[in-house]
Amino acid sequence: MEEKRDSQPAGRATSDEVAKQVLSHPRSRELLARNWVKAQPPLTAFLAASMPQFSDAEDLLQEVAADVALRFDDYDPARPFLPWALGIAKIKIANFYRERERGRVVFLGESIEALAEACVRVHESLSEERAALEGCLGQLTDRSRTLLQLRYFEDLKPQEIGARLGQESASVRVSLSRIRTALSECMRKSLLGRSVSHG
Repeated sequence: MEEKRDSQPAGRATSDEVAKQVLSHPRSRELLARNWVKAQPPLTAFLAASMPQFSDAEDLLQEVAADVALRFDDYDPARPFLPWALGIAKIKIANFYRERERGRVVFLGESIEALAEACVRVHESLSEERAALEGCLGQLTDRSRTLLQLRYFEDLKPQEIGARLGQESASVRVSLSRIRTALSECMRKSLLGRSVSHG
């Protein structure tokens, strides 16, 4: 084993060594983890839509994750992470079909490219909606946030919320309805403002 390591050209690290060096820095690990958590759902959807079976998509997702970690030193944090990771996924998909000699997939390249672009658009749209929701939630009163917490995070019924807060269940229902309406209107205005500023 030692001879193999010595026979490697000087100054050249194996892919495993590169990954260990990149991920040995806490900031790199944190940045990778944060980006991967956000990108994994659209990457999974992209691979599932591109593969003949979901098990193939799961296998490729593991390969993409490994390559993303190995190549993370090439990633420019100033650019969006998802398109970069999708680029790696597209290479994996192309290799998958090439190895299986599926020559009948004539427009694979164009189809995969269009699918990747759609994934990016959906991801960006969801990210904007999430940011709008967080901003609107921040504008609510403490009481309104408490009601939402009890109803949607603790999954309590209006009767249970009323009993806990000393209110009638009908009053809780009306309050929740008003909060939902206010959030919906706030998000609509926020997203409309974003689309105007981007346009």
